[in-house]
Amino acid sequence: MSVAGMGWCSTASASDAVEFIRQTVRESGATTLTRLAVPGFRQGDRFPELVAAALEVPVFWVPENALQAVQALCLTVSQKSLQSNGFAAVAEGCALAGAGPGAWLRTPRQSDAGITCAVAEGEGVE
Repeated sequence: MSVAGMGWCSTASASDAVEFIRQTVRESGATTLTRLAVPGFRQGDRFPELVAAALEVPVFWVPENALQAVQALCLTVSQKSLQSNGFAAVAEGCALAGAGPGAWLRTPRQSDAGITCAVAEGEGVE
């Protein structure tokens, strides 16, 4: 299962996000994107639903406890994210949590145009 984890700011556009995620997944060497994993603390924001629909994958809303549980496995640290939401690595954490136990990062956090994306592989979670 290949999972793209995504973080975003209010200035991000869905079309930019779709192209950036496609590019990041392609460059990661993943064959097929299975789902888009996003932080549960942003639930209610329609942005990930728009992006996932364009990518033709489901959205997986990562619960905060699952996001916290994988922080030690993340390769990058965002001080801005840590200060604003308490998580040092949102995109990587979402990718790892969304890909399930034993997941590993294919691509650490990449950023462009207000979007962060990381790609992980794993067995998946329900």
